[in-house]
Amino acid sequence: MSLRFTHPYISSAELDSVRRVIESGVTGGDGPFTLSAASRLTEMLDAAHVAIVSSGTDAAELAGIVADFGPGDEVIVPSYQFPSAGLSVALRGATPVFVDVDPRNGNIDVEQARAAVTSNTRAITFVNYAGVSADTATIRQIANQHDLIVIEDNCHSLGGTHAGEPMGRCGDLVLHSFHASKNIACGEGGALVVNNPKFTERTEIAREKGTNRNRFLRGEVDRYTWVDVGSNYLPSDVQGAMLDSQLADYDIIQGRRMSAWASMNGGISEWAANSGVSVMDAGVGNNHTAHLLFVLMPNQTQQRALIEHLSSHGVPSATHFQPLHSSEAGERRGRAFDSGENSTAFASRIVRLPMHANLEPADVDLIIDSVTSFEVRA
Repeated sequence: MSLRFTHPYISSAELDSVRRVIESGVTGGDGPFTLSAASRLTEMLDAAHVAIVSSGTDAAELAGIVADFGPGDEVIVPSYQFPSAGLSVALRGATPVFVDVDPRNGNIDVEQARAAVTSNTRAITFVNYAGVSADTATIRQIANQHDLIVIEDNCHSLGGTHAGEPMGRCGDLVLHSFHASKNIACGEGGALVVNNPKFTERTEIAREKGTNRNRFLRGEVDRYTWVDVGSNYLPSDVQGAMLDSQLADYDIIQGRRMSAWASMNGGISEWAANSGVSVMDAGVGNNHTAHLLFVLMPNQTQQRALIEHLSSHGVPSATHFQPLHSSEAGERRGRAFDSGENSTAFASRIVRLPMHANLEPADVDLIIDSVTSFEVRA
């Protein structure tokens, strides 16, 4: 089998769990496996509430509803981020305000975020890019000073820690994705994690088509009805079975990823240092999640040349996000705080290497040999 860029791990009980769901006939939303996965995540993240949804984008859209964004509101969004970050704001009629990122790691530039706050700002969103924590202490300080909601994208960072604290604890609302490319995967899937309990009830209502069905199921009302805006964000229990099984094997999956990451990082570090290439900076005090391993080439010409070189050796690689501030929809639906030069430069230099729990030692050796055989030219 050829080397894959991403390749979801099949956990020990996954196939059997999916079979049990199908045979049971209970395949709809909030079946037993989905509820079990939510319980695992609630305990793992010490959350007030966990809402399992159908994708990370659904989690972002649900957060926009729960935060009650609307016309006239501004939401600070890092320009180097997945499109759903801007989309979820624009869908509510609010304006994403794009700020730049730290050129070393792709995380939000907190001082620019501070400068971007206006009287119309309702929230700050940010991502812990590549499983490395953003400056959450400063983000929380800005939010507290201006009474802002914090929406944290932890899609790369489930189970990671920073300064001894779990990632995903800064946000009032926290996004998770279980897309096939993520460490824990169920094809598609996601979660909105609620750390601020004041958002729990609204999350329940918005996730359940704007109804108070959860109160009905708990026996708090004698029937349920439409009470607010929302949509159907519930995944099938087939997805729930995959997710629950993956979460049960979290330590196995992470152990395999970390082993591959450490070997590759060590194997290319000397080449990078001698070639003017920056290897992913895991940061001080971070227990990252080995979600990505990337290098930053000197320029876009060398970025494209390395991708072509790796392909010729049977190694798939990729760039990543394209800056939101200069995207067609970003220019139309949002506004840039400044030039976004770091976001543009980061996007034009990054090369992501294969990273998943199915990498074998021979795969790792092939990646290292292929990378280090590339000659960086001025």
